[in-house]
Amino acid sequence: MRALRNGWKIILSVLIGIAILATVLHFVGWQRTFAEMRSLGALGILSVLANVLLSMTFWVLAWWVILRSYGIRLPLRNIIGARLAGYAVSYLTPTLYFGGEPVRAMLVVGKSDAPTTRIFATIVVERFLGGLSMIVFVLMGSFYALSSPQIPPSERRLLASAIGFVTFWILVGLVNFAGNFKWISRIIRWLRKPLARWKCPLWRAADKVSETEDEVYYAFTRHWKGTLAAFILQTIATFFVYTRPQFFFFFSAGLQLTFPQLSLIFAFTIMLSFFLWITPGGLGTAEAALVGIFALIIPSVTSAGVVAYSLIFKFAESVLVVLGMIYLTKRGVQYMKTRAEKKAPSASGS
Repeated sequence: MRALRNGWKIILSVLIGIAILATVLHFVGWQRTFAEMRSLGALGILSVLANVLLSMTFWVLAWWVILRSYGIRLPLRNIIGARLAGYAVSYLTPTLYFGGEPVRAMLVVGKSDAPTTRIFATIVVERFLGGLSMIVFVLMGSFYALSSPQIPPSERRLLASAIGFVTFWILVGLVNFAGNFKWISRIIRWLRKPLARWKCPLWRAADKVSETEDEVYYAFTRHWKGTLAAFILQTIATFFVYTRPQFFFFFSAGLQLTFPQLSLIFAFTIMLSFFLWITPGGLGTAEAALVGIFALIIPSVTSAGVVAYSLIFKFAESVLVVLGMIYLTKRGVQYMKTRAEKKAPSASGS
């Protein structure tokens, strides 16, 4: 029943996304949008695919470095497959940044002798470093936004509040993990009092979370060199995401975007993605938001061009999503086959 309810939720979110996208295309003109996409040309399409592929490559390398620094040796194909599967699940669910991480962990737990908590710790560290790298670029964008006269005061206050909120929790996480204060496991243990009915499960969960917090702490102490290298790789991956508008509009319209423009677009896009990723791939909601963002920052860019920019990168990202889902399905089939083979001898013996 849970799977059925989740299936209906996904179908409903897809329909909502399609409806929003159809509305956006109606107002900006679907013919003009497809004309903008065609203007990208073969070289432009290849550059978009290269941008998305390079981003994923550096994300994979960052996680690989973290795993190696923890002494976890996994075949690179398993790391790539698990990372793509996690990316696909996150992309298709309303939780952009963490939805697929448990799936990624489950796909590699059986491939190593390392404890499950250590595997989870490498993923937490990798995602945390990704958040730090985004904050670096977002803060650059916020600097220009808060000092730019072309951004209305209301939008500046909204951006400042959103950036402050996200930065605050990133810093809280940094202090917690780097200092090993174990605030998360302490909160779970505290919940045993108001939620006495789940006292035992909460106690076990707190123990596991505490072990994971210890492992994350080691990333900043015992494995700091690997953590630093992974952060550099994460920053490079974020840079490719940061420069996506330049990749598209250079080939489609010959535009050279300035550093402040790229910073502002990135900052607004990241902030809005936290709140508008309510459909698979941000379908519809992202296009509507980007039209408003570009109207503020680069008014000369047409709305059709903005929608084309968003859709062309979605098509490129969908390639990685399909590969991730294929890997996930393949591993699921292998798991079911293994279970069936284990049951077969016991059934024949009885």
